[in-house]
Amino acid sequence: MKSLSFFILLLTTNFVFAQYSDINPDSYKSRSSASNKSTVLKYYNPLLDNYDISFVALDLNVTDQSVNVSGNALINATVVSDIMDTLIFDFKNNLIIDSVMINGIKKSVSHSNNEILYIFNPSITKGDEITAQIFYKGTPSGGGVTTEYSSSWGKNATWTLSESFHAYEWWPCKQVLSDKIDSVYLNFTCHNNCKVGSNGLLTNVTSIAGDKSRYEWKCYYPINYYLISYAVSEYQDYSLYAYPENNNPILVQNFIYNTTECLEYYKSQIDETANFIELFSNKFCLYPFANEKYGHCLTELGGGMEHQTMTTLGGFGYNLVSHELAHQWFGDYVTCASWQDIWINEGFASYSEYIALENLASYNDAQNWMVTAHDYAFNEPNGSVYIPFEDASDENRIFNYGLSYKKGASIIHTIRHEINNDELFYATLNNFLTHYKNSVATGDDFKNVLENITSIDFDLFFEQWYYGKGFPSFYVRYSQENDTLQMNVTQNTSSTSTPLFNMFVDYKIKYSSGDTLIRLFQEEKTQIYKIPIKKTVTGIVIDPDNWILNGASTAVSIDTVEPQLSFELFPIPADDNLNIKLNNTFGQVTRSVQIYDIKGSLLIHLQTNKTFIPVDISNLNTGIYFLKISSNKNSKSQRFIKL
Repeated sequence: MKSLSFFILLLTTNFVFAQYSDINPDSYKSRSSASNKSTVLKYYNPLLDNYDISFVALDLNVTDQSVNVSGNALINATVVSDIMDTLIFDFKNNLIIDSVMINGIKKSVSHSNNEILYIFNPSITKGDEITAQIFYKGTPSGGGVTTEYSSSWGKNATWTLSESFHAYEWWPCKQVLSDKIDSVYLNFTCHNNCKVGSNGLLTNVTSIAGDKSRYEWKCYYPINYYLISYAVSEYQDYSLYAYPENNNPILVQNFIYNTTECLEYYKSQIDETANFIELFSNKFCLYPFANEKYGHCLTELGGGMEHQTMTTLGGFGYNLVSHELAHQWFGDYVTCASWQDIWINEGFASYSEYIALENLASYNDAQNWMVTAHDYAFNEPNGSVYIPFEDASDENRIFNYGLSYKKGASIIHTIRHEINNDELFYATLNNFLTHYKNSVATGDDFKNVLENITSIDFDLFFEQWYYGKGFPSFYVRYSQENDTLQMNVTQNTSSTSTPLFNMFVDYKIKYSSGDTLIRLFQEEKTQIYKIPIKKTVTGIVIDPDNWILNGASTAVSIDTVEPQLSFELFPIPADDNLNIKLNNTFGQVTRSVQIYDIKGSLLIHLQTNKTFIPVDISNLNTGIYFLKISSNKNSKSQRFIKL
């Protein structure tokens, strides 16, 4: 890793562009090694459905020097099947069981196939209570626990990461999304130069013989198995409060490396968390765990993980912090009912990044984010947001950045456009969270709430955008006669499996002085619209505000003698020189080349009749720009990034 001084210099130099830059907040979640993939594909045992867990208490010895763990897990459960003869927990084979107590009596169990099995004789029945206590030790493997050294801050850190199938690598559990645990007590003993961050409220720190301390956390809100966590390091506690409107203050507790420089470096970014909590509490509903806390544990994790009430992360970037916080509503408070519906978690947390930028930064920052989100989604022309059943155990597919995150966020943005009423949009989010609080939900569950609140039929939308594959692009040919504008709109799609996307599309109708925004509904592959317009139309821009994930779209005059413009840009991203190569030519036709910034300001304008056009862009700042090439009434635009 780079030295701290160079690291700070690098971030400072690039701060203007990188402050809101798009970095995958959960890059660690796509685990591609063969060993991890075999872990993911483990057999699901239906015997897990025979009981419901009400309480878990973990009492573990942990260290910042290794992943080693020892201690015990106590689990209270209730039988929900008519008859139950086998108690089963997910627990990896390499961990060593010292003893097991069932209802206070020491029992023999089997531990194989990454499962603990105990046979009841006689069988027990519906409503019976079970208390199991497993004493164990070992070295977790497979990524569920990690220890790394921070060369920047000179500290070791150990942390857990259980999403999606890795909790059983460090504690005996039931890896079933639908069974949220009603409450958990989490005691972690470490060397007294360290602190341990975890879920809920820190109720006590007890001194233990041998220069050790026990950190005692209690969580009284329902919690999913993969959201239980710990992080241990030489931490300092930097706390602040958020003040949601008309509600009590909310504790924001941050465990960061115990150096003065670390706090100085991250303090302003950490403080932004309070603004995010206040914003999301206003837009969604009150922070779901307001009686406990929100917080962060700083580790060497590449990204972040939304552990309930205390996110584990590797830094405090704007988008990262807002994304992981938003998971407290979408992912923790309401969790996806299956990994096929990861959109409930990742799509909404990703779109919350846009909401944060839109409300707390600027419209242009939010638009830059959406342009980048679309670019990621364009890389998956044959993918769906919904995870097919056959892929629902593959973490690389579950956490596909272009589909689950960016296309997932993009279709929420399009839903907002379809509603065309922000009050109803946010009322939908609020009602969804209220209805499914402390539980799980599917994409269809969200659709049902959406339809109830808006009175709009979203059947086709979800069939095409959520379950369907790809995205549309539009080709518009237009002409104007007297006071009527005729638009012939053809929609093409990136995937043959979804031949049409039925939706509203915005068009900016441009005149020599000013413009008009119109909204048209497309329900056929090729559709003709006739719009009364008295002014002379000089051009049309398709979806000017990026409400829709649409590919290369073009609007041309119907009476042009030229074929559709086609060109290539390189290098992409561009450096100080941008090269344009025209793929179809029309003799010595003079073309206009224009470059605009995200605000629509014209920065570069030149005229040329060449087919290879080098453009000096060394005076442009790092960022996103739009290139427009036009000849007569034929034009095409494309965005590009300048490094």
